[in-house]
Amino acid sequence: MKFDTLPETCLVDETIVIRVLDLQPGARVSLKLWSRLDQITLLSTANFTADSNGVVDLGSHAPDSGSYDGVDAMGLFWSRAPVDGEIAKGFESVSRDPLTATLVAEAKDGGTSIAHSIRRVYLGPGVVSREVRENGLVGKMFEPAQPGPHRAVLVVGGSNGGLAWSQEMAALLASHGYAALALAYFAAEGLPPTLDRIPLEYFETALAWLSAQTSVAADCIGVVGVSRGGELALLLGATYPKIRAVVAYVPSGILWPAYPESGYGAWTLNGHEIPYAQTLSYEQWDQALAAGEARGDSFDWYFIPLRDASYADRAAIRVEKINGPVLMITGIDDKLWPSTELTAFAVERFKRQSFRHRVEHLAYAGAGHSIAWPNGPTTMLKSRHPVSGEEMDMGGTPEGTARARQDSWPKMLAFLGSALADA
Repeated sequence: MKFDTLPETCLVDETIVIRVLDLQPGARVSLKLWSRLDQITLLSTANFTADSNGVVDLGSHAPDSGSYDGVDAMGLFWSRAPVDGEIAKGFESVSRDPLTATLVAEAKDGGTSIAHSIRRVYLGPGVVSREVRENGLVGKMFEPAQPGPHRAVLVVGGSNGGLAWSQEMAALLASHGYAALALAYFAAEGLPPTLDRIPLEYFETALAWLSAQTSVAADCIGVVGVSRGGELALLLGATYPKIRAVVAYVPSGILWPAYPESGYGAWTLNGHEIPYAQTLSYEQWDQALAAGEARGDSFDWYFIPLRDASYADRAAIRVEKINGPVLMITGIDDKLWPSTELTAFAVERFKRQSFRHRVEHLAYAGAGHSIAWPNGPTTMLKSRHPVSGEEMDMGGTPEGTARARQDSWPKMLAFLGSALADA
């Protein structure tokens, strides 16, 4: 048996065709995909029966059993999950590069096995990157190989801080033809340690810096953010008309306090805290439960204060001021915060204010908080927050989140392309 032609290197968001050829019809084959994440070994498996032509094709055949169900060309990639002990020892002979996944096919009759390693990267051919440490900014700039000027994107991460999410998103966007600035705004050298009273003027400086780059079309700049960075993306769009398109992953149309909570707001403008809403305190939550005013397994600690329309309006982002189209992407089963419901505040405000630009809200059943580019592992639903140390539950199911990523990613790229083309 052999693999059909497979790349040695490709972008992480690229769908690849995995086919095993030259099998006996009806032969049983086990496919495994190994990779490494930090000190964790990840593994997915899928068992197949060859068709009448002696072929196993992941793009058209469902596995008999394994880590995922149904036909899914990239099922082995998103269904990778941590393994240890004796199982992990099988990884010792393959690459420990975190970007490299090793595909192994084993004949179930005890015959041969074959392997192929694929390095899945964020930087496409010719994309260049450079550190940005000018005008007080902390970021990383990514530019396509082709000469500009290019449509550009400011990319901001969430409450994890630093550049962990934003530099990967920015690299992928540059690989799709955008000039992209990944910008840290806390939890990086020279910046505040936490998400606490971050001045919007910092982002205004970043927009000015981005506009001044010779590779950038200054009138075609969008913003992409996730989680608290999704909240920020909506806020920046509502504050700075230079931004002509907004993409907000699992965001909120309501502004929230500093994180971890400090008694202050997350954002300031002109030296003043921007009004924000607060969740119920632990004491208030216990009282609400005792009085039957809150449901135990719910996000009512967010929603009870927002039942006061004037209070909610005071903390709402003035999204109607955004100077271009808006795309918001959420998981209906988000357990980190109720992003779908909090995004609904923005959707309703757009309608109420007769917003003149296009608005889309993609809400995915079965998906949790970690929606982004496709094909990464979606099985690790719980983790510890790197800033606060709190236990986090991303929510959703691995398959539901994977499907949301697969569906939303090409739609996001198409939206960004059309939105900035019209700018």
